[in-house]
Amino acid sequence: MPVPEAVVVLIGSFLLGSIPFGYLMARMRFQTDIRQHGSQNIGATNVARTFGIRVGLVVLVLDALKGILAVMMAFVLFPHSSLLPAASGLMAMLGHVFSPFMKFKGGKGIATGLGVLSTLFWPAALIAVLCFALVVVLSRIVSVASFVAMLAALVSFWAFGQQTDFWFFGVPAVILAFWAHRNNWRRLLKGQEPRFGR
Repeated sequence: MPVPEAVVVLIGSFLLGSIPFGYLMARMRFQTDIRQHGSQNIGATNVARTFGIRVGLVVLVLDALKGILAVMMAFVLFPHSSLLPAASGLMAMLGHVFSPFMKFKGGKGIATGLGVLSTLFWPAALIAVLCFALVVVLSRIVSVASFVAMLAALVSFWAFGQQTDFWFFGVPAVILAFWAHRNNWRRLLKGQEPRFGR
């Protein structure tokens, strides 16, 4: 694997993940700053709560595409590597959470992580979506559902005997998801975490 080219792919993946679609959608369509609404997060959940489900879904798809394109770029340029696509996916997720365009304050990374999963190993993405939907239906708490989804995807890597390189994305992604939701956990412990649809 040529190191200079690999570094370019990783940097490109980070910058791709950094594109703040939630912020741009709010600015371009509603002439407002999404960071001044709801949870003040630029992610799809806050966009959906603020502007409606349809707008939130558009942002979710765009954020997921960042993860998909980052992994696909690595697969195309380095077809014999499984480590670089996993690392590129992680960089895209990191870019979403620490966007340099937003002073290194971004979203939670879940939609981008879902895009990564769907490209690395689609059964993991399917399991994540099903677990997310189940937890949302039962609890109406998106933060809990998001973390459970990422954790379920990681378990599926083990259950299906996926190659070790994919764990290079899975383990840090779960840790990152937990950290990105740290304020949600504080509100949850205080009984103040908002429930979706209420």
